[in-house]
Amino acid sequence: MDVKKATDSLTCPVCYLIFKNPKYLPCHHSYCEKCLEKIQVQSKIICPECRREATIPAGGVKDFDNNFLINRLVDELILKRKVEGETKVKCDECMGEDPVETFCPDCTVFLCHVCNEHHKRSYRYRGHAIVSLFDLRSKKEDISEPKVMLCKEHENELKYYCETCEELVCLYCTVKEHNSHNHDTVKKMAKKQRNELKDITAPVERIIKDLSEALDKITDMGDKIRQQAGEVDKKIDEHYNKLIEKIKEQKEEVKQRLGEIVSQKEKKMAAQLEEVESTQAQARSMKEVDDAVKESSDEEAFSPKKLVINQMKELTDKYKKLDTRPVESNNVIFCPTKFEFLQHSQLVEVDYSKCEVFYSSGYTREGEKPEFKILTKDIKGHLCSLGNNQVSVQVKWSTGEVTTAQVRDNDDGSYSTSFVAKQAGEVKLLVSIEGEQIKASPYTVVVHNPYTAIDQPSKVINNNGQMGKPWGIAFGRDGMWAIADYGKHCIYMYDMEGQLVRQFGCYGIDHGQFIGPVGVTFDSDNHLFVSDTENYRIQKFDINGNYLLQFGSQGKDVGEFGYIYGITVHNDRVYVADYGNHCIPVFKTNGEFCLTIGSGQVGGPHDVAISSSNHLHVVGYSRSCVYTFTLDGGYVGKFATKGTERGQLYHPYSLTADVNGFIIVTDTYNHRVSVFDHNGTCICCFGSYGQLSGQFNHPDGVAISPNGSIYVCDTDNHRVLIF
Repeated sequence: MDVKKATDSLTCPVCYLIFKNPKYLPCHHSYCEKCLEKIQVQSKIICPECRREATIPAGGVKDFDNNFLINRLVDELILKRKVEGETKVKCDECMGEDPVETFCPDCTVFLCHVCNEHHKRSYRYRGHAIVSLFDLRSKKEDISEPKVMLCKEHENELKYYCETCEELVCLYCTVKEHNSHNHDTVKKMAKKQRNELKDITAPVERIIKDLSEALDKITDMGDKIRQQAGEVDKKIDEHYNKLIEKIKEQKEEVKQRLGEIVSQKEKKMAAQLEEVESTQAQARSMKEVDDAVKESSDEEAFSPKKLVINQMKELTDKYKKLDTRPVESNNVIFCPTKFEFLQHSQLVEVDYSKCEVFYSSGYTREGEKPEFKILTKDIKGHLCSLGNNQVSVQVKWSTGEVTTAQVRDNDDGSYSTSFVAKQAGEVKLLVSIEGEQIKASPYTVVVHNPYTAIDQPSKVINNNGQMGKPWGIAFGRDGMWAIADYGKHCIYMYDMEGQLVRQFGCYGIDHGQFIGPVGVTFDSDNHLFVSDTENYRIQKFDINGNYLLQFGSQGKDVGEFGYIYGITVHNDRVYVADYGNHCIPVFKTNGEFCLTIGSGQVGGPHDVAISSSNHLHVVGYSRSCVYTFTLDGGYVGKFATKGTERGQLYHPYSLTADVNGFIIVTDTYNHRVSVFDHNGTCICCFGSYGQLSGQFNHPDGVAISPNGSIYVCDTDNHRVLIF
């Protein structure tokens, strides 16, 4: 042991002396018991190192946990000082003035000649390896090894640890008092204890690293705030120096307001820095405990476990709640009036997280020129009343090309921009104010090809003329898709190339059998749900057609069906079009009933679909319209009326929604397919009555494939058309 180095590490931070009876505070910092008594205030102590507050136990400071590791190191230090002659050595037995000749490592006592003879002859001290003081000082003997600990009751060596009682025991104890307890050798149990403590403190290094990064970010943001404040200060000077002398006083008022804003920001940042630094100090304390345990003796490895568990939980909880992002930003800008009137000039704290990009929808057509508004807002969420900010907009196309859009200042805190949608695909608007990108950026717009291009089908599937009445259609994962054949009471499964992979089911009422299956849909696990219409139930299968479960029966009560058609699954909930009961019952994928939507509001629901805006759309067969609800059942509205004109419907059967929010409806008795936008405006129609290519005879099911193609069940022509 390096005595000087050990002395520095074993010094109490309060009294600057070697520790006497050191105690752990809950933050894991240690102090002398007497020092803690001096710094206590009523029933609390503020740690001098990390400033954490600790409540004093009911029994007083003495009831804080002992730091056995420091105690042992202090004992070793004192012993070393005596051996090396730094401290005068007296006989520990007689306390006389006779010179000390020997040292007993087992009793840790120095002995004079007389006491040494008595020690050697005593039966009580038999077997003790007495060492001469001369040999110790000449380094011929080493007493740095920890002394053997003996059982107070049996005077045997404490070689075992009882986990049940959490204490060291001797062999005789394990046979007698601790016979039925969980115990093992000290070495094995210490290894287990170290592993447990290692697992508990495992997150410490990551937490320290994260907190260091957070401190860097917060400090960096503080620098940016001050830098931005300097730039604003310069702009203020440039602006006000052009004005006459009488407005200098008002200029100083504005600069004072800037100082107040920056001061408030710095106070918040300082508070956040203090909290993060405090948490980091706590984390470092845990790391010090972890390091100390690694260097401790086997016996000492047990003492801090309970404390470490509690403190690690406290640290983890605090760390999870800690906001490590800078609580402020350098968002102070100066907005001078264009008319040089002071009353119109002001400092504005723009909140980049509240600024918005406003557009009527999230899509546009190829060739159009959509116009967007950028709304600047302050920290209270209010629209900034003045413009004159540096706003830039870049357009990033799906090809990777980036162009710059022109921006118009509307002089009211809003800005306008636009671009020509020159190509289909996803377009992103990158919006920056004073060089800072707003939270709403990038704003995504989908440019799509017009549906008016739909004409002839690209492919026809009819199972070589063996298809019955294809009714429902749905796509699963990996391009697999399913058809419910109402006429042949079975399910067909196809691959993306349109090749028939398997067929399962037949007429009947048993599991895996059907009577008039209509609706099909897949869940996120690629399980297939089938509305077994005339059996008044829904059956669930795996992708190979193996039966999993069923739910539902005929009736009007909760969980019962009148007459069911289309179904869809969203977020592990099954939405069912119950035509007979005029509602949309909703179930979990295990068949557990959740809620009912649309009771008394929908007339003859025939199919359901959920759009990208998370709205539930229901096709009403009897009233020839489409209803819209929120997913929890709130009524939004409806569109379309009964008729044969464009935009009207005549007993529609099915519907689906594409990724752009367009709703595709099979207008069954008009023998066509109609496409509506999210406002209910008809974009286009295609198809007519007949058996030729591109014609329909009562189209029913409709679905969008992963590549964007439209699949339509041309039911009474016994085929599926792909557009």
